[in-house]
Amino acid sequence: MISVAVKIETECGTCRMPMPVNTLAREVGCPSCGRPAALGVDLWQALLRDPLYNGPRLLPNEVRRSAAGKLSAAYIRRAPACQGCEKAIPASSIQAVVDQAMLRCDRCAVQTWVRRVPPELAGALPDITHLVGEEPDRLAGAPAPQAEPATFPCPQCGSPVAFDGVSRACACRFCSASVHVPDEFVYRGRRRVVAHWYLCFAPSVVVRTPAAQAVAAGLFDWEGLPEAAVDAEGNLYCAATQSRWYLDQAGRTQHKNDRVLWSMDPSLGIRWLQRDRPDEVRFLGCAKDTLLVIDAGGAPPLRLASATGAPLESAGAVAPSIELSLIEQGCLSYDHDGSLLLHKDGKLQRIGPDGAAMRVWADGATRSDTGEDSYWSLTSLADHPVTLSSLASTSIHCGPDGSLYLLDANLLARFERGGRKVYCVEIGGGSADRPRGAVGADRDGNAYVIRGDRLVRVGATGNESVILHVERDALPRSDMSIAVCPDGSFWLFGKEGLAWKFDPRCKLLFASEKEPRPKNPAMREVMDQQLENGLAMINVQVEAIREDAMRSAREMDRLENERQARPYKYSWIFMILFIAALTVVKECRL
Repeated sequence: MISVAVKIETECGTCRMPMPVNTLAREVGCPSCGRPAALGVDLWQALLRDPLYNGPRLLPNEVRRSAAGKLSAAYIRRAPACQGCEKAIPASSIQAVVDQAMLRCDRCAVQTWVRRVPPELAGALPDITHLVGEEPDRLAGAPAPQAEPATFPCPQCGSPVAFDGVSRACACRFCSASVHVPDEFVYRGRRRVVAHWYLCFAPSVVVRTPAAQAVAAGLFDWEGLPEAAVDAEGNLYCAATQSRWYLDQAGRTQHKNDRVLWSMDPSLGIRWLQRDRPDEVRFLGCAKDTLLVIDAGGAPPLRLASATGAPLESAGAVAPSIELSLIEQGCLSYDHDGSLLLHKDGKLQRIGPDGAAMRVWADGATRSDTGEDSYWSLTSLADHPVTLSSLASTSIHCGPDGSLYLLDANLLARFERGGRKVYCVEIGGGSADRPRGAVGADRDGNAYVIRGDRLVRVGATGNESVILHVERDALPRSDMSIAVCPDGSFWLFGKEGLAWKFDPRCKLLFASEKEPRPKNPAMREVMDQQLENGLAMINVQVEAIREDAMRSAREMDRLENERQARPYKYSWIFMILFIAALTVVKECRL
């Protein structure tokens, strides 16, 4: 059973104090001034629209907020639990409630009100069967909780003294001492605070796949290509910049870039998530349970625990003399032993985890001592190359078995960890200058290369085959990058939030465009909304001015009528006085 916990609060219209709304009621009372506030079905429907849609799609421990009028709600996906001891309430006990009931916790004896959705609210709460943990609403016919006698400890002997809640003067039945119960104790617990209560979804609402949850949470909303890496277990690490347009509280159009870093396991479940990072990530690499992050802002490389995303020891000592943020992405690669290989100033360099320079090749041999300082093609490279002065556009990639792959134009060369050259093959298809994330490899020595409109797999000995094609497999013609898992499955990434995962046989496992996602409004839509809000505000102001003008006109008409009626009023008064005077004179003569 899926359930979403909500906390709802509003503001009292009389005393302006916060007013918790701990039940789905038609009316709630302010705990400060006691004035009631009416809550209609339309208001509840507007407030709970987001929790009903986004609630089942939330990631673990992810909190969202929504608002309607003066009501504000915070919601999180969580199983119903006792308000007293946080013990989980069995789903079977909730589903067994036909109308409403009080469920008593077998641990702390606190009672929880459970009821089915009232018929008048069924339209506002689609797919919801039960409400759990609300404050009992007497207007809804909630059963009263079983009252227990209140007691106060005797200040003389400490024995419990029962009192009825009305009289403050009591007598201890053990020592006969006179006991005065203070007001603070009598009114304890009467101060209402905002608390969680739960919306329980129908069994037909099943848990969506973890990857679908990630899409619904907006993790696949990048614009350009993301940075991605895969570890030895096949866990994916992805860093992207998400851009969105919105209206601020003043109604102005604003733009925000949200830089996110997250990890997903092979079953497409989210492992951890970091939002609002200070700088854009330009390189990711994972080896030995460590995730290496290089930001574009020039900060020292950051090492994170791959399992949790928590920072490890400071990486400020890594390559202090090399500005890694200035090296292009295709010229950096993180090897399986934790060393960083880079192509800089026409030479290959290797830096250890401690920041010290290392030999490029495992057996220590090098071609830089032979005097061959220039190579015009990857085909001319022999074993143990170091100098690549004439191959400035060459990209590098370290495979999970320690092999080094060099990609330049349409040529791919593979070197073993010791430095022996295995092959150099020409790959068909389009080419690009210094491709970014265009090559990957699995533990069996197979290389995967993106070449224009196709994905080519090059075997361990150099035999190649086209495994995916744009026209045949409906892939985008725009730029793509790849991240290959050790078992041969792989991720492809495109612009505008596109991502696909394939198994080693190229069977599609996941496609981000096939999953529903929240709408991210474009700048034009936000500006149109701003214009509509401005026009609506102008209309309101015009209507207010018109009403003021009509009110002033009515007031002027009233004053004019009074001015015109004033002479007649004086005439009538004079006539009445004259008649009265004649009457008095006549009576005096008689």
